[in-house]
Amino acid sequence: MLDVVRKALLAGLGALTLTKERAESLVDELVKKGEMSKEDASKIVSELLEKSKEQREVVSDTIKTEFHRIRNDFGFVTRKEYEALEARIVKIEEKLGISTPPEVVIDADLSPKEDKESESGQP
Repeated sequence: MLDVVRKALLAGLGALTLTKERAESLVDELVKKGEMSKEDASKIVSELLEKSKEQREVVSDTIKTEFHRIRNDFGFVTRKEYEALEARIVKIEEKLGISTPPEVVIDADLSPKEDKESESGQP
């Protein structure tokens, strides 16, 4: 009986979003209805919270793994890798006596040119 209750609560609540208060509330309702004893209730709450924590960890690990896989599949570099390459380029430029060009600032105004021209009255 307890195993069925455990599974039903985990499935119904969504193990990832289960809070202690919510688990206690649901189990208290079962106790009030006489479907569970108080001793079983505290045991079930502890088990439900532990399962919820395990599920969150599994999901977190899965997300991290997939993120790294996608990053590698697309060939993206990490910030650390980018900064290391940038530092190497600076050293090479210094050895070659090349001055680093000023930082490029990209104009964030993406409106079409004709809108700018019509506003200024120039073709």
